[in-house]
Amino acid sequence: MEAMGVGSTPIGFASDGKGPTQFTGAAGAIGNLVSELGSSGLPQTNRFQMNIAPPAALSARGPDMLRRLVIRTVAVDLPGNTLATSTDNNIYGPNRNVVQGVEYADSFDAKFLMDEEFELHDYMTSWQRLMYNDKTWNLKYYQDYIGNIDIFVLDKKFYPTAGFRMWECYPSTIGPISFDMGNSAPINDFTVSFNFRYWSDIARYGTKQPTEVFNRDSASLQAAILDGSTHSRKATQDKDADAENAGD
Repeated sequence: MEAMGVGSTPIGFASDGKGPTQFTGAAGAIGNLVSELGSSGLPQTNRFQMNIAPPAALSARGPDMLRRLVIRTVAVDLPGNTLATSTDNNIYGPNRNVVQGVEYADSFDAKFLMDEEFELHDYMTSWQRLMYNDKTWNLKYYQDYIGNIDIFVLDKKFYPTAGFRMWECYPSTIGPISFDMGNSAPINDFTVSFNFRYWSDIARYGTKQPTEVFNRDSASLQAAILDGSTHSRKATQDKDADAENAGD
Protein backbone atom coordinates (compact mmCIF):
# COMPACT_ATOMS: atom_id res chain seq x y z
CA MET A 1 0.00 0.00 0.00
CA GLU A 2 1.40 3.38 -0.98
CA ALA A 3 2.17 5.76 1.88
CA MET A 4 -0.08 8.82 2.14
CA GLY A 5 1.61 11.95 0.88
CA VAL A 6 2.01 15.18 2.81
CA GLY A 7 -1.00 17.45 2.42
CA SER A 8 -3.39 14.68 1.37
CA THR A 9 -6.79 14.31 3.03
CA PRO A 10 -7.42 10.89 4.66
CA ILE A 11 -10.79 9.15 4.57
CA GLY A 12 -12.86 10.41 7.49
CA PHE A 13 -11.38 13.90 7.30
CA ALA A 14 -12.55 17.04 5.54
CA SER A 15 -10.36 19.95 4.53
CA ASP A 16 -11.47 23.50 5.36
CA GLY A 17 -8.63 25.10 3.42
CA LYS A 18 -6.46 25.55 6.50
CA GLY A 19 -5.83 21.87 7.12
CA PRO A 20 -7.70 18.61 7.60
CA THR A 21 -10.57 18.63 10.07
CA GLN A 22 -11.38 15.37 11.84
CA PHE A 23 -15.05 14.41 12.16
CA THR A 24 -16.32 13.51 15.60
CA GLY A 25 -16.43 9.78 16.37
CA ALA A 26 -17.64 7.67 13.44
CA ALA A 27 -19.13 10.65 11.60
CA GLY A 28 -16.47 10.47 8.92
CA ALA A 29 -17.23 6.88 7.93
CA ILE A 30 -20.99 7.40 8.21
CA GLY A 31 -20.85 10.63 6.24
CA ASN A 32 -18.89 8.99 3.44
CA LEU A 33 -21.33 6.06 3.34
CA VAL A 34 -24.39 8.34 3.24
CA SER A 35 -22.81 10.38 0.44
CA GLU A 36 -21.95 7.26 -1.56
CA LEU A 37 -25.42 5.73 -1.18
CA GLY A 38 -27.03 9.05 -2.02
CA SER A 39 -25.13 9.25 -5.29
CA SER A 40 -25.43 5.66 -6.52
CA GLY A 41 -27.90 3.91 -4.18
CA LEU A 42 -28.43 0.17 -3.80
CA PRO A 43 -29.98 -2.30 -6.26
CA GLN A 44 -33.25 -3.90 -5.16
CA THR A 45 -33.77 -7.64 -5.25
CA ASN A 46 -37.26 -7.30 -6.76
CA ARG A 47 -36.16 -5.23 -9.78
CA PHE A 48 -34.86 -7.61 -12.41
CA GLN A 49 -35.88 -9.23 -15.66
CA MET A 50 -34.89 -12.60 -17.14
CA ASN A 51 -35.16 -13.15 -20.90
CA ILE A 52 -34.91 -16.65 -22.34
CA ALA A 53 -33.59 -17.28 -25.87
CA PRO A 54 -34.50 -20.96 -26.31
CA PRO A 55 -33.13 -23.45 -28.87
CA ALA A 56 -34.54 -23.23 -32.37
CA ALA A 57 -36.69 -26.34 -31.88
CA LEU A 58 -38.86 -24.45 -29.37
CA SER A 59 -39.41 -21.41 -31.60
CA ALA A 60 -42.79 -22.83 -32.70
CA ARG A 61 -44.15 -21.93 -29.25
CA GLY A 62 -43.94 -18.31 -30.38
CA PRO A 63 -42.97 -15.03 -28.67
CA ASP A 64 -46.07 -15.03 -26.47
CA MET A 65 -44.71 -17.90 -24.38
CA LEU A 66 -41.38 -16.09 -23.97
CA ARG A 67 -43.28 -12.98 -22.83
CA ARG A 68 -45.20 -15.04 -20.26
CA LEU A 69 -41.96 -16.53 -18.98
CA VAL A 70 -40.58 -13.02 -18.48
CA ILE A 71 -43.68 -11.94 -16.56
CA ARG A 72 -43.91 -15.09 -14.42
CA THR A 73 -40.24 -15.24 -13.41
CA VAL A 74 -40.43 -14.27 -9.73
CA ALA A 75 -36.91 -15.16 -8.60
CA VAL A 76 -33.55 -15.98 -10.15
CA ASP A 77 -30.00 -16.46 -8.90
CA LEU A 78 -27.23 -14.57 -10.67
CA PRO A 79 -24.31 -17.03 -10.69
CA GLY A 80 -20.78 -16.02 -9.82
CA ASN A 81 -17.40 -17.17 -10.99
CA THR A 82 -14.24 -18.32 -9.24
CA LEU A 83 -10.58 -18.19 -10.18
CA ALA A 84 -9.18 -21.63 -9.44
CA THR A 85 -5.74 -21.45 -7.84
CA SER A 86 -2.90 -23.80 -7.10
CA THR A 87 0.02 -23.45 -4.72
CA ASP A 88 3.32 -22.28 -6.22
CA ASN A 89 5.96 -23.61 -3.86
CA ASN A 90 8.88 -23.33 -6.27
CA ILE A 91 9.97 -20.06 -4.70
CA TYR A 92 11.96 -18.96 -1.67
CA GLY A 93 10.01 -17.89 1.39
CA PRO A 94 6.26 -18.29 1.94
CA ASN A 95 4.22 -20.11 -0.68
CA ARG A 96 1.84 -18.23 -2.93
CA ASN A 97 -1.27 -19.17 -4.88
CA VAL A 98 -1.36 -18.60 -8.63
CA VAL A 99 -4.38 -18.66 -10.94
CA GLN A 100 -4.83 -21.99 -12.66
CA GLY A 101 -8.12 -21.45 -14.47
CA VAL A 102 -11.59 -19.90 -14.45
CA GLU A 103 -14.54 -21.78 -12.96
CA TYR A 104 -18.22 -20.90 -13.25
CA ALA A 105 -21.07 -22.31 -11.22
CA ASP A 106 -22.59 -25.37 -12.89
CA SER A 107 -26.16 -24.14 -12.62
CA PHE A 108 -28.51 -21.44 -11.37
CA ASP A 109 -32.13 -21.56 -10.22
CA ALA A 110 -35.13 -19.63 -11.51
CA LYS A 111 -38.59 -19.69 -9.94
CA PHE A 112 -41.75 -19.29 -12.08
CA LEU A 113 -45.34 -18.60 -11.10
CA MET A 114 -47.49 -21.57 -11.98
CA ASP A 115 -50.35 -21.21 -14.49
CA GLU A 116 -53.57 -23.20 -14.21
CA GLU A 117 -53.03 -25.09 -17.48
CA PHE A 118 -49.43 -26.07 -16.61
CA GLU A 119 -48.29 -24.52 -19.89
CA LEU A 120 -45.06 -23.06 -18.49
CA HIS A 121 -44.26 -26.35 -16.81
CA ASP A 122 -44.93 -28.17 -20.10
CA TYR A 123 -42.62 -25.73 -21.90
CA MET A 124 -39.74 -26.71 -19.63
CA THR A 125 -40.43 -30.44 -19.98
CA SER A 126 -40.59 -30.01 -23.76
CA TRP A 127 -37.20 -28.34 -23.61
CA GLN A 128 -35.85 -31.31 -21.67
CA ARG A 129 -37.24 -33.74 -24.25
CA LEU A 130 -34.95 -32.10 -26.80
CA MET A 131 -32.06 -33.75 -24.95
CA TYR A 132 -33.16 -37.36 -25.34
CA ASN A 133 -35.51 -39.60 -27.27
CA ASP A 134 -38.36 -40.51 -24.91
CA LYS A 135 -38.95 -43.80 -26.77
CA THR A 136 -35.40 -45.13 -27.09
CA TRP A 137 -33.68 -43.06 -24.36
CA ASN A 138 -30.93 -42.19 -26.81
CA LEU A 139 -29.30 -38.84 -26.09
CA LYS A 140 -29.34 -36.03 -28.65
CA TYR A 141 -26.74 -33.50 -29.78
CA TYR A 142 -25.69 -30.75 -27.38
CA GLN A 143 -26.08 -27.97 -29.96
CA ASP A 144 -29.73 -28.94 -30.53
CA TYR A 145 -30.95 -28.18 -27.00
CA ILE A 146 -28.87 -25.28 -25.64
CA GLY A 147 -30.10 -21.68 -25.48
CA ASN A 148 -29.06 -18.41 -23.86
CA ILE A 149 -30.56 -16.57 -20.89
CA ASP A 150 -30.14 -12.86 -20.11
CA ILE A 151 -30.55 -11.44 -16.60
CA PHE A 152 -30.96 -7.66 -16.25
CA VAL A 153 -30.71 -5.51 -13.12
CA LEU A 154 -33.30 -2.68 -13.14
CA ASP A 155 -33.33 0.69 -11.42
CA LYS A 156 -36.32 2.34 -9.74
CA LYS A 157 -37.70 3.42 -13.12
CA PHE A 158 -37.30 -0.15 -14.43
CA TYR A 159 -34.48 0.78 -16.77
CA PRO A 160 -31.61 -1.74 -17.02
CA THR A 161 -28.41 -0.74 -15.27
CA ALA A 162 -26.52 -4.02 -15.74
CA GLY A 163 -26.99 -7.17 -17.77
CA PHE A 164 -25.49 -10.65 -17.88
CA ARG A 165 -25.82 -13.41 -20.46
CA MET A 166 -25.69 -17.10 -19.51
CA TRP A 167 -24.35 -19.07 -22.46
CA GLU A 168 -25.34 -22.60 -23.48
CA CYS A 169 -28.23 -23.05 -21.05
CA TYR A 170 -30.70 -25.87 -20.66
CA PRO A 171 -33.12 -26.92 -17.87
CA SER A 172 -31.30 -29.73 -16.09
CA THR A 173 -33.79 -30.09 -13.21
CA ILE A 174 -37.46 -29.25 -12.86
CA GLY A 175 -38.34 -29.12 -9.19
CA PRO A 176 -41.10 -31.21 -7.59
CA ILE A 177 -44.64 -29.93 -7.08
CA SER A 178 -46.52 -30.98 -3.94
CA PHE A 179 -50.27 -31.66 -3.78
CA ASP A 180 -52.21 -31.95 -0.52
CA MET A 181 -55.91 -32.82 -0.08
CA GLY A 182 -55.93 -31.00 3.24
CA ASN A 183 -54.70 -27.73 1.78
CA SER A 184 -56.82 -25.52 -0.48
CA ALA A 185 -54.05 -23.03 -1.21
CA PRO A 186 -53.07 -22.62 -4.88
CA ILE A 187 -49.84 -23.98 -6.31
CA ASN A 188 -47.81 -20.81 -6.38
CA ASP A 189 -44.61 -21.62 -8.25
CA PHE A 190 -42.09 -24.18 -9.40
CA THR A 191 -38.32 -24.03 -9.65
CA VAL A 192 -36.09 -24.88 -12.60
CA SER A 193 -32.32 -25.37 -12.39
CA PHE A 194 -30.53 -24.33 -15.57
CA ASN A 195 -27.11 -25.66 -16.46
CA PHE A 196 -24.84 -23.26 -18.35
CA ARG A 197 -21.26 -23.06 -19.54
CA TYR A 198 -20.25 -19.50 -18.63
CA TRP A 199 -21.65 -15.97 -18.41
CA SER A 200 -20.59 -12.63 -19.91
CA ASP A 201 -21.24 -8.95 -19.17
CA ILE A 202 -23.66 -7.51 -21.75
CA ALA A 203 -22.57 -3.95 -21.01
CA ARG A 204 -19.00 -4.89 -21.99
CA TYR A 205 -19.48 -7.43 -24.77
CA GLY A 206 -23.00 -6.71 -25.98
CA THR A 207 -24.71 -9.88 -27.18
CA LYS A 208 -21.49 -11.22 -28.68
CA GLN A 209 -19.43 -13.93 -27.06
CA PRO A 210 -16.30 -12.62 -25.33
CA THR A 211 -14.23 -14.65 -27.81
CA GLU A 212 -15.68 -12.68 -30.74
CA VAL A 213 -13.20 -9.81 -30.54
CA PHE A 214 -13.73 -8.42 -34.04
CA ASN A 215 -16.90 -6.76 -35.34
CA ARG A 216 -18.42 -6.67 -31.88
CA ASP A 217 -21.64 -4.70 -31.41
CA SER A 218 -21.92 -2.36 -28.43
CA ALA A 219 -25.53 -3.29 -27.74
CA SER A 220 -27.72 -0.95 -25.73
CA LEU A 221 -28.98 -2.47 -22.50
CA GLN A 222 -32.36 -0.83 -23.01
CA ALA A 223 -32.66 -2.23 -26.53
CA ALA A 224 -31.58 -5.65 -25.32
CA ILE A 225 -34.15 -5.81 -22.53
CA LEU A 226 -37.02 -4.55 -24.69
CA ASP A 227 -36.12 -6.84 -27.57
CA GLY A 228 -34.69 -9.75 -25.61
CA SER A 229 -37.24 -12.24 -26.84
CA THR A 230 -35.96 -11.89 -30.42
CA HIS A 231 -32.44 -13.08 -29.59
CA SER A 232 -33.05 -16.70 -30.47
CA ARG A 233 -30.57 -19.31 -31.57
CA LYS A 234 -32.53 -19.62 -34.82
CA ALA A 235 -31.79 -15.99 -35.69
CA THR A 236 -28.14 -16.48 -34.88
CA GLN A 237 -27.92 -19.62 -37.00
CA ASP A 238 -29.62 -17.88 -39.95
CA LYS A 239 -27.22 -14.96 -39.68
CA ASP A 240 -24.21 -17.30 -39.64
CA ALA A 241 -25.57 -19.19 -42.64
CA ASP A 242 -26.04 -15.95 -44.58
CA ALA A 243 -22.49 -14.93 -43.78
CA GLU A 244 -21.15 -18.28 -45.04
CA ASN A 245 -23.18 -18.00 -48.26
CA ALA A 246 -21.92 -14.49 -48.84
CA GLY A 247 -18.37 -15.74 -48.40
CA ASP A 248 -18.91 -18.41 -51.03
